[in-house]
Amino acid sequence: MIPKKAQSLPKSAKKIWLIHNMIVFVIFLAIGLIINIFLKFNWHSPLVLGVNGLCGIILLLVIGNIILIPYHYRFYKYMLNQEAISIYKGFFLRKSETIPLNRIQNVDTVQGPILQICHLQNVSIVTAAHAFKIEAINEDVAHYLRDQLITAARQAREVDTDD
Repeated sequence: MIPKKAQSLPKSAKKIWLIHNMIVFVIFLAIGLIINIFLKFNWHSPLVLGVNGLCGIILLLVIGNIILIPYHYRFYKYMLNQEAISIYKGFFLRKSETIPLNRIQNVDTVQGPILQICHLQNVSIVTAAHAFKIEAINEDVAHYLRDQLITAARQAREVDTDD
């Protein structure tokens, strides 16, 4: 269960996800069209049927992902406490990632051109074994969270080495 204290993403995250999915949709639509033009719309060719089938499946998956944006947004939350940061995703297929602060090795903020439009950033948290990401949070919150994680990770390591 997602704790009530967990932070939600800003509403503009939905817009970013929609833009990203629309770009993927247009790219695969263009690829399918270019391949069909190159192969002269020969509908009896197994190659054309295979390419169209593959592009069709990918386009349906992208459309499904667009439809599920409100679902992803509602259940995507994160929470920082004294010992760990937790990232929660999903309701039917729940995923909860908890990263102990003393295991954090690196914290980065990443901002591509689409995120810059809405003044959002991704926070990337790296441990020895995995990399975790909190997507599309406000710039000021991202910098604050990065600084908090770095400070808390340093303090957690100092406490662990004192034992």
